[in-house]
Amino acid sequence: MTTRVAWLSALIGLAVAPPLFAQTGTDAQLERAAERRFRSAEQFYAGGRYGQALRDYEAILDTMPGSRLADDAALRIARHRFDVDGDPAAAEEMVDRLFRTYPAGDSIPGAHLLLGEIAIRSLPPRPDDALAEYERVLTVSGSAGSPWSFAALTGIAAIASDFMDDRTVAGALLSALHETRSAPASAAERFRARLLLARTLARLGESNAAFGEVAGLRADLLRVIRDEAAEGAAPAIGGNGAFSAAALAEAARGLATLISRYESPGGPAWRFAGAIQPPQRLDRPLRVRIAGGSLHVLDRDTDELQTFTPEGEFEGAVGIEDPRDFAYIHDSAAGGTAIPVVAAEEALVVGGNLMTLRLENGPERLRRIRALTVTPEGYWVWDDREKGVFRFARSGLYLGRVPHPRLNEVHRIERHPAGHLIVIEDRQGVLAFDAEGRRIFHLTRDSGFPEPVDVAFDALGNFFVLDRDGPALGVFDRDFTPLVRLQGDAWSGGAVRRPVSLDVGPDGVLYVLDESTRAVAVLR
Repeated sequence: MTTRVAWLSALIGLAVAPPLFAQTGTDAQLERAAERRFRSAEQFYAGGRYGQALRDYEAILDTMPGSRLADDAALRIARHRFDVDGDPAAAEEMVDRLFRTYPAGDSIPGAHLLLGEIAIRSLPPRPDDALAEYERVLTVSGSAGSPWSFAALTGIAAIASDFMDDRTVAGALLSALHETRSAPASAAERFRARLLLARTLARLGESNAAFGEVAGLRADLLRVIRDEAAEGAAPAIGGNGAFSAAALAEAARGLATLISRYESPGGPAWRFAGAIQPPQRLDRPLRVRIAGGSLHVLDRDTDELQTFTPEGEFEGAVGIEDPRDFAYIHDSAAGGTAIPVVAAEEALVVGGNLMTLRLENGPERLRRIRALTVTPEGYWVWDDREKGVFRFARSGLYLGRVPHPRLNEVHRIERHPAGHLIVIEDRQGVLAFDAEGRRIFHLTRDSGFPEPVDVAFDALGNFFVLDRDGPALGVFDRDFTPLVRLQGDAWSGGAVRRPVSLDVGPDGVLYVLDESTRAVAVLR
């Protein structure tokens, strides 16, 4: 990725806003008719009567193409084709018509934004194409900005974050929050942007600035509550999910705790804060995960995925035949619900539904699935017969093999925030490979971690390695630079004896599953 902060100020400072589409006709009556038709379409659409709304938008294009609202109608139709119909080809066709017919229309930036969203949400995603479209939004919007500038800048930040280009993330978000104040972004959208900015500043080592942004989140949170209370709704966030105001406040508090943890002169530190002892005995505990505000434990012998509150109260259990690994999808469209994905030898069990995985030009299906991780596009799975890590979309569509040198006995895989493949291999230890399959990190068994059993990431992208021998915990930053190594009783008060798995909560709390005590040690 080549984009850097420098271009942001140049794009924001451009004073070459294109002229707005000029109505060439003189028929004021026709223009008023277009306005009535457009208002009608907007009302139908807001009420979910899409068919009638689309007929009105299309009538403007077909019978009143010279109206100043014609390009807006074209964009509305394109949006519907992608957002509701799920037909990117039809959306792109309408955008192309908009570009050809209304090259100076004021909806041109919105059309580029839509093309960027189509590119980033395609399978596989096309981040370079999306980035180019987001940059065009800023260019054609000019110095005054447009209603789409905020979304374009936050889109750039999201792509840069995936590539670990934190300076571009910070630059884009600062521009979004401070240069585009007139953009009609909701308080909730600004809250999300500010939260990401605080995390990014912390990753850059700017702790004081990060704390400043966290403090500023309070004002955003109060605005969300005030705005929605004025509308008579319960405090929540709209858009791509409904998160309660309490969840927002908890996210800000957790981030502040996480940032402060790494300010310690001696490096990150945790103290034993108690153990969660499941009421249903764990015969062979395999893996622990914190997701959706709950704690989840997979037991190999009882074939159960057990769920608890973070305080240890048992919530329920799901039976899974022959489970090997599990992860969670965070479904923002369902209010942040965590959907379990379990690797069950010959298939995935996604939210209780069985999904078989087939390779192109390969066997009928994968039959020895041993490890799993959830990625933005879907799933990565390790198959012990094929000796490879394979990518699949959420639908189960095969997307290709993840490049890596030949591996033999892999029992854990994870996706680095930058897209790298992380594996724990029985003989070689912990390895990381870039997108081309080149080894970029190797923690050998003679480097102080002789028996690694699990890896995880915190909300700042720091990398954790849990070792059964010792037991030991190693923490590395996003570039794999060592931050701290803890061993023996010093970091767990003797509560961790033979660990098998760990996860890191959103506020940096560690959850370590131990097969000796058959409990989950909590370290804060």
